[in-house]
Amino acid sequence: MADLQRGVAELMINGPDGQTLRQQLVEGQILRLGRAPVKGLAITWDRAISREHADVCWKEGKLSVTCLPNASNAIKLDNRMLREIVVSDAESFEIGQTSFFVAVTKLPAETTTGTTMALQLEPVVALPAPTASDGPKGEFEFQDSTEEVEEHSYRASELKNVAFGDTERQMEVLSKLPELISDSQTDVDLALKLCGRLLEAIPHALAVAVTMFDEADVLEMQRVDDPNADVPKPKLMRVQTRDDFEGRFMPSRRLLRKALRQGESMMHIVGEMESGGAQFTMASSLGWAFCAPITAASCLGWCLYVSGEGGRDGNNFVSVDDLKGDLRFTQLVAQLIGSIRTVRTLQEHTTQLSAFFSPKVIANLTKKGGAGDILVPSRRDITVLFCDVRGFSRKSEQLQDKLEELLDCVKAALSAMTCGILAFDGSIADFQGDAALGFWGWPTPLPDGPLSACRAALTIMQVFKLPLEEQGLLEGFSCGVGIAHGQAIAGQIGTSQQAKIGVFGPVVNQGSRIEGLTRMFDVGICIDETTANFVRRLMAPEEGRVRRLARVRPKGMDTPIEISELLPPESDCPQLTAASVSAHEQAVEHVIAGRWVAAIEILRPRAETDGPARFLLEQMSLSDNQPPADWDGSFRLTSK
Repeated sequence: MADLQRGVAELMINGPDGQTLRQQLVEGQILRLGRAPVKGLAITWDRAISREHADVCWKEGKLSVTCLPNASNAIKLDNRMLREIVVSDAESFEIGQTSFFVAVTKLPAETTTGTTMALQLEPVVALPAPTASDGPKGEFEFQDSTEEVEEHSYRASELKNVAFGDTERQMEVLSKLPELISDSQTDVDLALKLCGRLLEAIPHALAVAVTMFDEADVLEMQRVDDPNADVPKPKLMRVQTRDDFEGRFMPSRRLLRKALRQGESMMHIVGEMESGGAQFTMASSLGWAFCAPITAASCLGWCLYVSGEGGRDGNNFVSVDDLKGDLRFTQLVAQLIGSIRTVRTLQEHTTQLSAFFSPKVIANLTKKGGAGDILVPSRRDITVLFCDVRGFSRKSEQLQDKLEELLDCVKAALSAMTCGILAFDGSIADFQGDAALGFWGWPTPLPDGPLSACRAALTIMQVFKLPLEEQGLLEGFSCGVGIAHGQAIAGQIGTSQQAKIGVFGPVVNQGSRIEGLTRMFDVGICIDETTANFVRRLMAPEEGRVRRLARVRPKGMDTPIEISELLPPESDCPQLTAASVSAHEQAVEHVIAGRWVAAIEILRPRAETDGPARFLLEQMSLSDNQPPADWDGSFRLTSK
């Protein structure tokens, strides 16, 4: 067979401390890069890479890389910082402290170098469609020998000291398995490749099969011990035979059933036992078979089935010992597949969790022996952050005939909010339309109170206030953020039928109300009194500041709460100097103390440009600028 040349493109990724990743690229297919993308390639080690950072696409020998609107850092190419680039094979670029390049390898078509017969790479037997003669629905056609069968079963530990049947060949195949599994895009693809590798590694095998049964069917087989029961139809079976094999290969029903039921490797040798007791003659062209189930939970119902021939001419005897080495190899293949797929499943679960939890939280949730206790609801000090997108109604009106574009805009806004929350090790409790609820203090206690939530809020506001030319899908959007800190119950909350990880308690409602107040005060971030005290004590002015706004009773609440504004440092908000913040807080003191005339003198010159000043003046005007007789320092609000 002549070698067919083909090119395989891989994205090579190298971190600053020796971390490496490689990902095969599919022509024309977009791949998302990020620190923890919802779906894509996770580069977990680099904090300079946003959770959803860039899309890459390999097409016609070129790699295009495009930063997402909320990506905090640009791409470095030839010492230039760019938001979009196109590079060729081996041309490197950087994001943060991580370097990237594409390697294209020319690979020959795979061939088999077995000593007995050539390996056919395409399956010659596929899963047949049911026909009227196939029996009741759900059954599948298998074949059992009508002759005497010698049966043996083996746990993996029983064969650990047995030598491989063809050590050099089988070790080489084992070394290639991780790459084979990684390169397989689907279970069908993996099954077909495994068939080829098994034939390559076991030269005297004539036929192999990889079968995948539904988990529920396997559990039923394990529950009911009936050797004559029908084997349910597998959800997938891929078979491969040698070129010169004639006839139709059908695995033994009894062998498959016993292997799946017992969770052990089974061996059948067909024929009459000679007087010595150690050898068996073959009754047909396929006189022996063994089956190794993959027992890992991620592959429950998978079996590797291998079969070969024997003869009655007295010259082709096969003993149990002849097959043990090949069975041990097949067991190791099964174990390796199970282990790698288990890791892949955990990675997929982690990727799904990464949409709602930071890497630190995920580490606590997935650590051995720790998740069960963590999920039990418990009372904790919790900080909640409500973040709501503004401008959605206007954007909806503009894009009423372009719903897909509107959806992309909303996704970008939600992504900006969630990235800010997760970047500071918060968790996402819920999405409500165009709003998100994040929280801190679970599963581990808060080391710095609500400061992480405050840092997240300031980061989110920065994204929504990017220059117009950098806003992209966020153009026309702004956001309001409310933060509250207090006791709440956190963990797995819900019913036995439906549950989610979240928080429960008055502080959650308070955080929602505080976020609503950002509209009344016309500010970006409102925080409660406890959070404000933490910021004043522990946050440097170069990182964030606090401005006291008012004492209010939100609609439906009897207890007054003190509201403050979380401000960026003066360098990022020069219109609010330390002096103007101090003057406003002095006016708030006058309002609370009932000295409204003095408060009005301070606030009136600022009303045109300052939302909180306008709010106080409007509230006082509702009482003709005179404190009511029962004035306790707080305004009662009549709307949310």
